[in-house]
Amino acid sequence: MKNLPFPLLFWCLAITLQGSEKPNVIILLADDLGSQDLGCYGGPVKTPVLDGLAAKGVRFTDFHAGAAICSPSRATLLTGRQHLRTGIYGVLQDHMHDMHLLEREVTIAEVLKKAGYSTGHFGKWHIGMTSGKRKKPSLQDHGFDYWFGLSNGANPSHKNPTNFMRNGKPVGPMKGYSCQIVVSDAINWMETKANPDQPFFMNIWFNEPHATLAAPDEIVSIYGELKDEGALYSATVDNTDRAIGRLVAKLKEAGQLDNTLIIYSSDHGSYRADRNGSLKGNKGSNFQGGLRSPGIFFWPDGVRGGRIESTPSGAVDLLPTICGLAGIERPNGVHLDGADLSPLLTEKGTFKRSQPMFWLAPSSGHLATLREENYTLMGYRGYKLPENQARKNELLQQMARLAGIDPSTPNLGSRVSNTTFTSPEYKRLKGEFVRLRTFQEAWIPTIKAGGFRGFALYDLKADPLQKKDISKQRPKVAERLKKKLLELYKDVLNDAPDWPSK
Repeated sequence: MKNLPFPLLFWCLAITLQGSEKPNVIILLADDLGSQDLGCYGGPVKTPVLDGLAAKGVRFTDFHAGAAICSPSRATLLTGRQHLRTGIYGVLQDHMHDMHLLEREVTIAEVLKKAGYSTGHFGKWHIGMTSGKRKKPSLQDHGFDYWFGLSNGANPSHKNPTNFMRNGKPVGPMKGYSCQIVVSDAINWMETKANPDQPFFMNIWFNEPHATLAAPDEIVSIYGELKDEGALYSATVDNTDRAIGRLVAKLKEAGQLDNTLIIYSSDHGSYRADRNGSLKGNKGSNFQGGLRSPGIFFWPDGVRGGRIESTPSGAVDLLPTICGLAGIERPNGVHLDGADLSPLLTEKGTFKRSQPMFWLAPSSGHLATLREENYTLMGYRGYKLPENQARKNELLQQMARLAGIDPSTPNLGSRVSNTTFTSPEYKRLKGEFVRLRTFQEAWIPTIKAGGFRGFALYDLKADPLQKKDISKQRPKVAERLKKKLLELYKDVLNDAPDWPSK
């Protein structure tokens, strides 16, 4: 250390002195946020709080969600494992599905609780709650001492939601906006319920900017007309940033900000094509537009800030990374699909990814995507599922006409599903559309017996928008990655449970 400049030497000595104290951990997760929404990522939304955390922390420019759709992404984030291994094949409808995050899975909350942390979850869950006769593990079963949130979306919208629960019991109608309500409860738990003698873990999963959208008029008006859906979408992100600002201010007031690891990301790309940085694909797509998300890591006592990190990484890495940063043992006997990013964050040691990042979407045409360094290989589904595509298309056209949306609009499914328009007939059509689109557990035998019909290779450094398949120009690379993809695919499906449960 003697040859280091004094400021860096001082910082290194400070880290050495403070390293014995485990950091508090907060995961902030947006819902449906694009990789180019936030100001610090060149986006149009005013997000000074998150921009500040990024400026004083490490901002990843090639960070990825655990999946391109909601429930699978969240399962991967919490466990560090490919979501099919955990029991989650697709987006959960608790009243329709037996599937859920398996109780045998080890979550970040369980790892931290075992290490002496108080643990709390706040906001959206969407990886399995008991519904009627379908009994599923509780959040306490997954390691949370306390939880306040909801199974899926805020109803009837982000404004004045009626479906929040606290430790499994309905709270009833609430006043305010979802993001602010969630942060208020998190602050209250931190002040009154968390054990002051323990470090804490807060898992804060916002509903915004997922539909149904709502935000204060004074914020919406910053971005456009009050009825403009783009302005409303931006306002929900802005409002969330303001809520996070209240949390950051409370941590600072309590003297805990510097020793709190704050991680911010999104569960996948946006349904709005204009918020994914011109990348190919949107929410639901295994192209980069559906997978790429923000990745911000802030921890003044442990991570030198003011840095940008371009190493490909993602939510699958969070569990091993948190273990690495906090000096905690990883779960014993558990295969983790993610890697420990702490060498990149602390600038100590060498980062190594022993397994390529890997995404599966068993009911999508884009079945599998594998990422290794600058290359990504995409495998296309070779089996057929008994889907009524003709009826789904008919419903989309009918809903689009009712909502005044041009039926020829690209990505019509997402556009129609996330509009603020509603009517009794629209709700009826949308209900049928959701049922037809929902993953069917009866498909699992077909999925496990199926395979691929073809592959495409992209060099993301030379072709970030994935315009040119170079598998024929780089046959050796394509074949090498294909072998890895097929090996991982087989391994994951061998782990994946069969539903419905016996």
